[in-house]
Amino acid sequence: MSSTDGAVVEPPTEWVQVWFPMSGGPATALGVGAEALSSNRVRLPSAPWAALNAAKGDIFSVQPDMDGKLWMHEKLEASGYCAIRVVLASDSPLGPLNAGTRVILEKFIALGATGSGMFGLTVIDVPPDADLYLVHHLLDTGQREGWWDYDELCVTEAWKTATAP
Repeated sequence: MSSTDGAVVEPPTEWVQVWFPMSGGPATALGVGAEALSSNRVRLPSAPWAALNAAKGDIFSVQPDMDGKLWMHEKLEASGYCAIRVVLASDSPLGPLNAGTRVILEKFIALGATGSGMFGLTVIDVPPDADLYLVHHLLDTGQREGWWDYDELCVTEAWKTATAP
């Protein structure tokens, strides 16, 4: 940060497109925007939509290819966030795709999580200080009630061992 006439001025954040290699499906790569920390390090502003062992705030090293495209290389620092993909059930009582996506986000925001979604697909960013038991409970309740299905994209040891308070 710098100061100009007493006003605090944040330095501009540089955003870059980075790519995760993928296998086992029709897509061979997933591109996401990331905050450039240096020429070879980035921080993710949110979790990607696929199971790539990546969550909001994680820091990765990147390597450019021959064309200058930046590829994720190695996770350098885990943020402690968990990433959960929630897919609206086709006959969900939460509503049609866009309305259902909004309802999913609202339910998790009430528990301190954030996320993004569209067309019935939502990725929930669960912060390390969230009540992981309550988030687990909501996920399981929604699945049992036919609201959605979910996948754990990137989870912590605390997530794996979360139990009732």
